[in-house]
Amino acid sequence: MKIQKVRPSLPVVELGKVVPEKKKRKKELPAVVYEKTSDRNKGHIYDKITVDRLKKESQRTHASIRRIVENLLTRQGKAFHLLEKGDVIIVDDMARLEAQELIGPDGILGVEAVSQRIVDFAIAISGGDKSKLDTLKKAIDDGFKAAEKILGELPDISKETYNRIMEKLDAWESGK
Repeated sequence: MKIQKVRPSLPVVELGKVVPEKKKRKKELPAVVYEKTSDRNKGHIYDKITVDRLKKESQRTHASIRRIVENLLTRQGKAFHLLEKGDVIIVDDMARLEAQELIGPDGILGVEAVSQRIVDFAIAISGGDKSKLDTLKKAIDDGFKAAEKILGELPDISKETYNRIMEKLDAWESGK
């Protein structure tokens, strides 16, 4: 048997770079569209220090409420992650007293404290610009209306807080 020279066959695939086929993507619409204004006088600088302070206060307040609820659940042998829709939670006297302290006149969720935080935040994000007062009031009003839509009717403490916010904003406008 005689073996002759073996000739290489031509490659089936051309050697070189293999470029993946580009998939056609649907153009995604942006979530937000930035529209640059030509009027440079409309901008303002907000009070970042106050906003950061208010964020921290809000986080501490949330932690206080969460602690009350976690303790309540623990006393009943339950936990947040184990709750199911329809589970009945009984608010005991200890939780009720702690909550009443939070929403009391000197509490962190009382009318004065909450209204002051909201007013401080409004003034801070406006950069102290009183010409933005109508926009601020409308935003606050919209927020309370949204809460009312969720809750059905706002509790009296929320109505008192809303009225106190508007009084404080009016006082800020008039320089009192």
